[in-house]
Amino acid sequence: MNLALRLLVACLVITAPTVLYLGLLRGLEKMRDDALLLALAERDDAPRDVSSAAAEALDKPPIRADGRGPNATDDPAPTVDTFVCSACGESNMSGAKYCRECLGELNR
Repeated sequence: MNLALRLLVACLVITAPTVLYLGLLRGLEKMRDDALLLALAERDDAPRDVSSAAAEALDKPPIRADGRGPNATDDPAPTVDTFVCSACGESNMSGAKYCRECLGELNR
């Protein structure tokens, strides 16, 4: 019985921060007042940074936990500049110093 209680407490300690974070994220999304943001974006006497931040918040889709847009298939994959190794022809990231395939030094 003691072991079962310890395992239950361990599961609660591990999952509680995630559940609390997701609850906070959902709560903040529900509290967002689009009418207030729209009013701030349209006001002439509001500071420029406030009105531009309000307009930007209205244009953004809801935030997802993985940081991607509402439809993951619609989001283009991030592009990474590549550099081709002269020894083996493997493409590497542009900031790499050594080839990931042959471990040779990349000459720029």
